[in-house]
Amino acid sequence: MIKVIGGTYREIDYDDISIEIYGSGFRAAKFLLENNCMVNFSTVANNDVIEYLKENQKVYKNFTFENNEYNELITFKYSFSLDYPSIFPNLLNISKAEEINVSSENIIAFGMLEADFALSGNKVVYDPQTPIKPKKFSEFGKAEELVYIVNKNEAFSIASSENIEEIKNYFFNSEQAKAFIIKDGPFGAILHLKDKEVKIPSYITNNVYKIGSGDIFTSSFGFYWLEKGLSLEKSAIYASRSTAIYCDKKVYVDTSILDSFNYREFNNKTFSEKQVYLASPFFSISELILIDKIRSAFLSFGIKVFSPFHDIGLGDEISIAKKDLEGIEKSDVIFCVLDNFDSGTLIESGYSLAKGKKIVGYHRTCSDSDLLMLKPANILFYQHLTTAIYQTIWNL
Repeated sequence: MIKVIGGTYREIDYDDISIEIYGSGFRAAKFLLENNCMVNFSTVANNDVIEYLKENQKVYKNFTFENNEYNELITFKYSFSLDYPSIFPNLLNISKAEEINVSSENIIAFGMLEADFALSGNKVVYDPQTPIKPKKFSEFGKAEELVYIVNKNEAFSIASSENIEEIKNYFFNSEQAKAFIIKDGPFGAILHLKDKEVKIPSYITNNVYKIGSGDIFTSSFGFYWLEKGLSLEKSAIYASRSTAIYCDKKVYVDTSILDSFNYREFNNKTFSEKQVYLASPFFSISELILIDKIRSAFLSFGIKVFSPFHDIGLGDEISIAKKDLEGIEKSDVIFCVLDNFDSGTLIESGYSLAKGKKIVGYHRTCSDSDLLMLKPANILFYQHLTTAIYQTIWNL
């Protein structure tokens, strides 16, 4: 049996066009339950969430839960999953529920917005879930064997350093961790043990349904280590594989029992000399907001971006058009936002086609016939923005 502590939240995603109740805690419980693991779940819930969890008990006979009462159902709203979500109520207005106190043999714990907890366990997997003042496990918990799972910003914040040696010293000595894993999005992860580091690969998928991918990595790692008794290294590798299948198909798979795994590893490349060109209209407010968010997503991965709006600006001079075309010639992949068939974007697309450039086309409204003239190009079309951005990275 695994004890899971974490939030149960409403998630709205414009990219997937979905409204679901998950949150890190319940999504982790879902992965475990789908793989026949007995789960006891501690969360904070209003009446709607309680009824929702009771309905899940009708499906999963090995599912029990405990809740501390709360008036709100906290909502995360994403324009797409690489953008920062809007949270309702506002973070400043989220009140704290009663503290959750847990003592159990095997624990997977996620940081929560609306509750603090005190934990005591034999084996504990802890994912703080926020880079903004993440809580250190030593502040609230005790464990015989502790594994932290964090992203880079969480690691920097917890250790108060960006130096990897200082980070390792902090996690191993101050936090007394048995191991810690630093996740790095499409570039995979690093499992840090006291005597070595293990590179955990990421995998190229057809789709990238990213919301909840970190929850799946943490919960599946916990499943392999706590429930199946696998080594830390094997647990991390299988967790990355489970995450890849989730991102592609939104299913919960125990990859340790698969006869084959058909996803290709992403071989990390150096992107310092690679450049993405953003071909997009930027005249309406919605167009400006979208292109700014897409640019920020690429920059967050350390990729150079040439954006005519940001790097050249507005105007009708011939020199501006020439600079745009020069930007295309110097770029490795052309990312085209094709909705509305902006004339400038179509010219940039056609010029890229003539130059033999790789093109990733993103749209939500175009029909196949509308895109006919671009199909001879080296082009990939996507209607899901997060997937389009990841496919661009994988094609650099």
